[in-house]
Amino acid sequence: MSDLLSLASWGVKRALELGADEAEVFVSVSTSRDVSSEGVRLKATVSTSQAVQVRVAKGKRVASSLATSYSREVVEEVVARAVEMALKSEEDPHWSGLPDPQHPRHGWTGFDEGVATVDVEWLAGLAREIISEAKSDPRLTVSGVNVGAAYSRVALANSRGVSVEEKGTRFGLGVMLKSGEGTGGSWASSRSLFRDYYEVLDTAARQAIDSSKAVKLGETFKGAVLFRARPLAQLLANLLVPAVNAMNVLEGFSPLAGKLGEKVLGNLTLIDDGTMPGGLATSFFDGEGVARRGTVLVEKGVLKNYLHNTYTARRMGVESTGNAARGMGAIAVAPSNLILTGGGWTEGELEREAKVVADGHLLSVHTVNPVTGNFSVVVSNPYQVKGGDAVPVKPLAVSGNIYEVAALVKPARRVKTTYTNIYAPDTLIDGLTISG
Repeated sequence: MSDLLSLASWGVKRALELGADEAEVFVSVSTSRDVSSEGVRLKATVSTSQAVQVRVAKGKRVASSLATSYSREVVEEVVARAVEMALKSEEDPHWSGLPDPQHPRHGWTGFDEGVATVDVEWLAGLAREIISEAKSDPRLTVSGVNVGAAYSRVALANSRGVSVEEKGTRFGLGVMLKSGEGTGGSWASSRSLFRDYYEVLDTAARQAIDSSKAVKLGETFKGAVLFRARPLAQLLANLLVPAVNAMNVLEGFSPLAGKLGEKVLGNLTLIDDGTMPGGLATSFFDGEGVARRGTVLVEKGVLKNYLHNTYTARRMGVESTGNAARGMGAIAVAPSNLILTGGGWTEGELEREAKVVADGHLLSVHTVNPVTGNFSVVVSNPYQVKGGDAVPVKPLAVSGNIYEVAALVKPARRVKTTYTNIYAPDTLIDGLTISG
């Protein structure tokens, strides 16, 4: 048993001694090393964060407390505060207890010794190499480069017998470039250390150089937009992820409430898989110790499941999907690895059908409305398709309602990484309003 798990287990015992009926203690520590630049000037940052999160129940009265450091004295204080608040809290009629122990459903660990031990000098050397390579093209100016490595350890224990711990790593790099008035950016992330930055650099360079030649669209029309995987991932994160969140369903903030078994998204298939080897969000357990698993959310357009933690699952009379997430002491619901499966088209076929190609990233995603399905976003690096050629144009707006155009959505065959926990193919969406 590690020091973290030993401390978490002691905290659970202490909470019960102080009068809690149930208790859960989560302890975490993480270290990140980052080298970033403003232009070509490098700056290194090393930071460590610690946290203790406690959740206790007295009957149906539930309270949480947290601290940003850990020691036995800190855990004692946080536990005592949580128990005291629970005794004064109002009852939650839907509370039905903490989760029970489960065995992990996969054996892949997202830990890489290279990421955990890499030093700042190595990161800085890679950043300088990227900058030097970018500067070799006289058309390009470096706006910024970032190379970072993170290593975390977590432990969780509860009074029902949950006792879990794991460690994980994440490595990533990003490049932002300028070419005249044009800009471009690209990123890559992995659970393991890597040096191959050329695809990232080439993508950022292409976007910057192309956008330096961009012309104004100068019109508004309806048509098909081919979203590259990365901007599509942004759209999914802000539009569909909240809609399949069971807490939003229960609170009346999802258009998919009461629609299990109904066709809601054309022929799309959407899967949450916390067991996927290599996934950025793969882990043995979720934020409350429930085993990660694979969950089909939408199958050929038909809504099959919502994302659940233990609380929402028991309210709906189903099993948790292993999607509990922690944030400032609260237990929320969040996806693990979200996968939009591929379709029956090549990327070239979809490009020929498109009026516009959405590349780069999306701006103004705060205007997306997951309650209605409406969205209006600005594409940073778009292209207009003319006579089979993709002509760079200045940023333009794309709007529509995902449920109204769901039958017009065509995903390409190849599912891509997007430097986030969302994996998706380039996808054509017809019936959208395009203006710029």
